[in-house]
Amino acid sequence: MKTIKNLLMLFTAVIALAGCSSLRTASDYDKNVDLNGYKTYNFYQKGIDRVRLNNLDKRRLIAAVEAQMNAKGFTKSDKPDLLVNLFVVAREKTDVYGPGYYGGWGWGGGWGWRSPYWGGGGTYVNQYIEGTIIIDFLDPNKKILFWHGQGSGFNLDNFTKREERLNTGVKEILAQYPPNAIAAK
Repeated sequence: MKTIKNLLMLFTAVIALAGCSSLRTASDYDKNVDLNGYKTYNFYQKGIDRVRLNNLDKRRLIAAVEAQMNAKGFTKSDKPDLLVNLFVVAREKTDVYGPGYYGGWGWGGGWGWRSPYWGGGGTYVNQYIEGTIIIDFLDPNKKILFWHGQGSGFNLDNFTKREERLNTGVKEILAQYPPNAIAAK
């Protein structure tokens, strides 16, 4: 019985960790804007100054965006066609994992699932700060937002492989630009 209980707790922990690691991305754009006209970029400095990250992570985020923009064929310029604006939104998350295999199931009477020998296990609580990274493309001449991308699900409390996770997240967000490339796949 103890082996089964340990296996179920391990399975629950694996499922919980798998659920926490997934990044949810989305994007939107102005369908009236010709995206082919944009070849150069730079960062919207007022937006960068307001990003609520420590300086290490802010530099990592900017470097990740630069790497992806360069990979897409954009060139960084002092007089850019588009400005990249960044936001980071954080919120406190609490995940509660309980012994889902105990109580309510089985035949009762002290046997089967409700057996007192089965045990109830503990309740596990995981509290962390979840971040959403928002990347906006602005046209400095028309003064409009023409593309918006975001990725939610970054665990901002976890410092393990943080730079790698930021790079992967930015890559997944910017994979949605240009939108026509997504539709062609």
